[in-house]
Amino acid sequence: MKKIAIYYRISTDHQDVEMQKGAISQWLDAYEKKGHTYKETLYQDLGFSGKTNQRPAYQQMLKDAFKRKIDLILVYSLDRMSRSAKEAIHVLLELEQMGVEFISVSQPVLNLGADNPFRRTLLAAFAEIAEIERETIAERVRAGLDSAKKKGVKLGPPLKVTKEEGEEIKRLRELGYSYRKIVGVTGYSYGTVYNLLQS
Repeated sequence: MKKIAIYYRISTDHQDVEMQKGAISQWLDAYEKKGHTYKETLYQDLGFSGKTNQRPAYQQMLKDAFKRKIDLILVYSLDRMSRSAKEAIHVLLELEQMGVEFISVSQPVLNLGADNPFRRTLLAAFAEIAEIERETIAERVRAGLDSAKKKGVKLGPPLKVTKEEGEEIKRLRELGYSYRKIVGVTGYSYGTVYNLLQS
């Protein structure tokens, strides 16, 4: 029996979640007719923008997915999960690593279900995009550090991390960089990076 997480999101009171529910219900009916069985868990954020990932139901769903309590995430469309393409790709790749499938009922080309013949190609494309993003951020950090050095700014443990640099370090971590790789990219000490990311 497959454990399916159903996620709904609407950002305003003027939007109607019923359209999402109707489309997902049709998908589940077709899924059952193919002989599949499932247990569903509902997650919904009503009145939350897709521009932020700080949504209670969304965060709980991801936690449950990473704890292997979910086999498949079912949404009406990818933008219900995130309006940021970079964030969405990052999450989809993490879900794939955890063995969690993803289905968008209105965008079959984006489905990362086991029955999608283009699944591996799609994942490879997502991985390449994510790598380009990581390298772009890393290059930006290196350029910023080089500029600081040329201006005579002393880098290392005593240097206070600026808000912008702190955000870049956190972003590198979100994109999958290890602590030591972040140290190598930014020039900060391991302790500085560790303390920043734990704060």
